[in-house]
Amino acid sequence: MNFKQAILFSLFIAAGASSYGQTSNLRKAKSSLQKFEELKGAGSAALGKNNLESAKEAIDLAIEHDKTKNDAETWTIYALVNANIATLDNTAEAAANASEGIEKAKKLDKDNKHAENLQVAEQVLGQFSFNEGVAAWEKQDFVSAYTSFDKALTYLPGDTTLTYYAGLAAIQNQDYKNAIDKYKELIPVKEFSGHKSVLVDLPKLYLSSKDTTSALTYAGTAAEAYPQDNDAVIQNIELNLIAGNESQVISQIEKQIAADGNNKTLYYYLGIAQSASNNTDKAIEAYKKAVSIDPNYSDANRNAAATIINQVRDNLAVLNDDKSLSNDDYQAKVNLLKEDIKDALPYLEKVVELNPTDQEALRSLKGYYDFQQDEAKSTELQSRIDAL
Repeated sequence: MNFKQAILFSLFIAAGASSYGQTSNLRKAKSSLQKFEELKGAGSAALGKNNLESAKEAIDLAIEHDKTKNDAETWTIYALVNANIATLDNTAEAAANASEGIEKAKKLDKDNKHAENLQVAEQVLGQFSFNEGVAAWEKQDFVSAYTSFDKALTYLPGDTTLTYYAGLAAIQNQDYKNAIDKYKELIPVKEFSGHKSVLVDLPKLYLSSKDTTSALTYAGTAAEAYPQDNDAVIQNIELNLIAGNESQVISQIEKQIAADGNNKTLYYYLGIAQSASNNTDKAIEAYKKAVSIDPNYSDANRNAAATIINQVRDNLAVLNDDKSLSNDDYQAKVNLLKEDIKDALPYLEKVVELNPTDQEALRSLKGYYDFQQDEAKSTELQSRIDAL
């Protein structure tokens, strides 16, 4: 967060009455506050506490005095004094007083002569609320942390750090609506250091709030904004696969593979997308590539075997429907299919090797041997299944 330096010095003048007829209490408050600000600017705010207390004693009298109680400058100094006390002593009462002072000063300051100093007071109050939020976060009181960060934003509107922290606190509290609102405020601020993280995390927040449509929209936004970022692109691919938009992301997956050719997950996703688009041969090729990168990639082995088996099964169904074939021709074609399905065997065996208690994989392997009419292997596998 960037807080302005106080500009109070420009308002402090030599002793004497101003055109507003200020009393000695207002002058004393300004003088004491100036001394505190000098020490604060030198990094020794604690050493100026006595000056701040003197300023408070004087300004409390000034807001009651007939000549100064309706003066915008009086309430401006009152706000500044109390805002600094709140930050220095961590007192909510002083923060409330400062807030009251700002409100009254703004109403009285018709010509905006004190606007800059009131802005400084708001910045100091923003720091106070930020400190409260940090303290609550450290206690894992994320509800209070969000409230404090959000309140700080009323004094420091548009502050990206505060907005981000408020969003994080809301996430910790599973308050996805407020988290989303805060993150969306940061989307236009491309220079924000956490901009990419915000865009990548926003779709996850929508998923957590069960808004898949918005999750897809913002996943696309993230991928478009950061086309070279693996997390952004992969997330967009994954969400579209989940949503059944496989054909729409094939080109995107292939583009990402061109930039990251050894990413096994990308080939796995390409296999899913090609399979869903009825490009069976391309799907098998993609799964095989994933396995070549990582032979122990269980899901890729499983999908490679399943896709090969399903392709053989479909061809067998067509064969069974062809009543024009003689028995010899039919058997010859079945024998060819038995050769084709052998391509699935190493992948099936690897799945079972990696997951010895996976009954689905064991049944698939048994089905393979049933089709090959290998009774011994089929019986052996049935025994393993029964044992489970």
